[in-house]
Amino acid sequence: MFVRHRFQELIAFVGLLCVFSSAQDNCTTSIVSTAPPANGTGVQLQQFSYCGGDLNITAYIEDVNYEKIVIVSYSDRSNKSTPVNSIALDYVSAVTGNERWQLWSAKTPIYIDGITELLKITYKAVNVNKVYTQILNIPVVASGRPAPAPLAAPVPYATPSGFSDDITSWLAVGALSQIATCKTRMFDNINSVGAANGTVVASTSTANPDYHYNWVRDAALTMDVVVDLYEAATVPPAVSYYENILFQYSQARAGQQQIGGLGEPKFYLNNTLFTGPWGRPQNDGPAEAAVALIDFASAYLAKNGSLEKVRKEIYDSTTYPTFAPVKRDLLYVAANWSLESFDLWEEESSYHFFNSLVSHRALTIGSAFAAKLNDSSTASTLSTAADAVVAGMGRFWDENRQLILYEYGPVLKNKTSFKDIAVILGVLHGYADDDIFSYTNDQVLVSAYQIATSFLSVYPIAKVTLDSAGGVLGIPIGRYPEDVYNGTGTAPEGGNPWYLATSTLAEFLYKATHSFTNQSSIKVSNTSLPFWTYFAPSASLAAGTTYPSTSSPFKTAIGALEGWADAFMRRVKFHVPADGRLAEEYHRRDGIATGAEDLTWSYASVVTAAMARAVVRGDVGYARGLANLGFT
Repeated sequence: MFVRHRFQELIAFVGLLCVFSSAQDNCTTSIVSTAPPANGTGVQLQQFSYCGGDLNITAYIEDVNYEKIVIVSYSDRSNKSTPVNSIALDYVSAVTGNERWQLWSAKTPIYIDGITELLKITYKAVNVNKVYTQILNIPVVASGRPAPAPLAAPVPYATPSGFSDDITSWLAVGALSQIATCKTRMFDNINSVGAANGTVVASTSTANPDYHYNWVRDAALTMDVVVDLYEAATVPPAVSYYENILFQYSQARAGQQQIGGLGEPKFYLNNTLFTGPWGRPQNDGPAEAAVALIDFASAYLAKNGSLEKVRKEIYDSTTYPTFAPVKRDLLYVAANWSLESFDLWEEESSYHFFNSLVSHRALTIGSAFAAKLNDSSTASTLSTAADAVVAGMGRFWDENRQLILYEYGPVLKNKTSFKDIAVILGVLHGYADDDIFSYTNDQVLVSAYQIATSFLSVYPIAKVTLDSAGGVLGIPIGRYPEDVYNGTGTAPEGGNPWYLATSTLAEFLYKATHSFTNQSSIKVSNTSLPFWTYFAPSASLAAGTTYPSTSSPFKTAIGALEGWADAFMRRVKFHVPADGRLAEEYHRRDGIATGAEDLTWSYASVVTAAMARAVVRGDVGYARGLANLGFT
């Protein structure tokens, strides 16, 4: 759904400043070559320095095609090299007097891992399918100013505790409530006027930006919400309404499979294939679509639905290829989960945590569902693939950074922090109730803390910490701290907080609270301690200690998570305009809604957060009331 940004002009300016400012820092720049090599060589290192913890590097790149990927690999201070020990270079300019060649550069902080040697430069000329490599094996010595000292841990600006009446009222089920607006606007974007049945328009915006398409991902995550409402509905007209939409969605997904590759990102609203330039493949889409439809099939069968109808119109793609999409999507995931792919932001092709975890969930529940339908061969294939995904998930945990990396690969799009809310979205949409990256996982907890607090110094609006009534506002959350997308294009310091990202933190904390309560204890480790120190300082939790649910520290910590979860929802509430309509983003400086209008995913994210809140509060009638709203 989100624009695949090309901000080469911005990088060109920054890159020139980065490379040629090294002299004033007393950096020693090593000049490797002073002119481009012979045509046909493809790539050659020009110069480099390692100063102040930053690797500055410039290379000559031969202009043999339009789309280029240039990666420099190095060994870290332990003389090890992984895909993380590499950086992507960006375009700076054409070489003066020789437009066959270009200058590409990067300035990237790598002091967390350190560097001992430049290993190689790899240039992929994507459009002509050629790869050029220069082996370097050049020792690197630091010069100039020292690397920066580690940043001090942020001090919490508030200590909220417990659920708040204002959020309860704001999310209350009622005809004129915010949750009613979110539900109504979300369904306005399903089967919209003139669109094919079973499609979901990502946004009502048709220009600046144009999101008037049916994204596979957005549709699937929206249908997840429809399934939740279908499960909760008790009024026959409501049950029938949701059921019809979900069967239409299944039919639409089967239709998409007939006209395009399963990794296609989006379709027109008449459900024909979008064939223009875009980030392809996006392999999370088939996984999310399969999950939504398996969950629907399970709920439908629980309501005494027809097993034969499930086979014909949801599951069995082999026998009913034009009607039943799930099996085909699942087998695609099993065959492709290990390949590079674009993720939910559509900006980078890499090995993404989000994609891996949602694939694992699809394969896990898909295997169980196939077995339930006596398709033992498919069940075995999916189970084997699910185990393989789990075996590779450990690579995303970075011990040095104490962080789950959003992608396992080089620094891309200047995302040097490796922090991305996509990690927490991956947990929300990819957790399969099997303890693989659960809501209480230590690595997930510390990553949530690191990602959330990374925005404190990024967005000026974060300095506003209370609403007019004195309620604590949670940290405004965006996609990632280095983001330059402002809703219509790119600009320095252009990235904004997103409604869906902020409500994601709220939903995560609600679900973590519920999970800790269910397991009746909190076990604190050195890894998770920073999470508890920031979000529950009053509990004074200590590493190496387990706190039972009967203890005072446990109760204090749970109250703190409830308070912060509501604070994140209050941040969303604070920036919602009077009409209750949600855009994609709210501005980093003034908090005013910006970007795509009526973003379906924004509405869906508030609904899922509200339902998670109701669960942890023990409000068993909330989901039922919301599902039946408008039908009684």
